[in-house]
Formats: sequence, C-alpha cells, structure tokens
Amino acid sequence: MVQSNLRPYIVMKYEKLKKGWQFEKVYKEGYKYFDDLFVLYVLSNNTREVRIGLTVTKKIGKSVQRNRVKRLIREALRLSKGILPGNDIVVIARKPSVDLKCPQAKNSLNNLLRRARILES
Repeated sequence: MVQSNLRPYIVMKYEKLKKGWQFEKVYKEGYKYFDDLFVLYVLSNNTREVRIGLTVTKKIGKSVQRNRVKRLIREALRLSKGILPGNDIVVIARKPSVDLKCPQAKNSLNNLLRRARILES
C-alpha cells in the first residue's frame, strides 16, 4: 500500500464583502491586527457565515501584481483550517506583499487570524 505525504486540507467556503458600506463598517467598528505584509480588520457579524473582503491598492503595483496578490490571499484563506464563523474579515495588502510566495502569505495570515482569536487551533 502506498502512503501519501500530502496533508489533507479542509477547504473553507466564505462569502464576499462587496459594498463600500460593508467595508466601512468593518473599518470603523472592527478590530485591527497587522504585520509587515497585511492589515487585518475583524468584526463579528452575528451570522453563521464568514464574509471576506480584500483591498489591494495601486501602491502595490499594476493590475497584474495586484491580481496576483489577491489570488495569493484568497488561496491562503481558503487553505486556512477553521476560521470561526460569524465574522467579517477585511485583508489589506501592504507594499512588501508584491514579492510574496503562497506559504509566506499563508503563514502571515494564519498568525494574524490567531492573534485575532478567530482561527480554530
């Protein structure tokens, strides 16, 4: 029997924050956590779902770089094991995230989610 070294990932489903007022509410009422790569805002939404919004400004670079950073953030959040439901999360990318690799993004976001106490251990 062949034994696989691949770890099984729990794939997380989430909704998106789309409206400007939703982002503003999280910015004004939420808690802020940050490191060198990302700023994370977290607000309880009193529902059973996780809603995520991404902000990558033109300071990061042209559209190709911005879209790459957004894909990395989405993938890192998708692979995160057990974000507690009932939270709105906004992730803002900082300038150093341009040269980011996927494991770095995952580690950075997991550390921020742990500090925010919304990641199941």
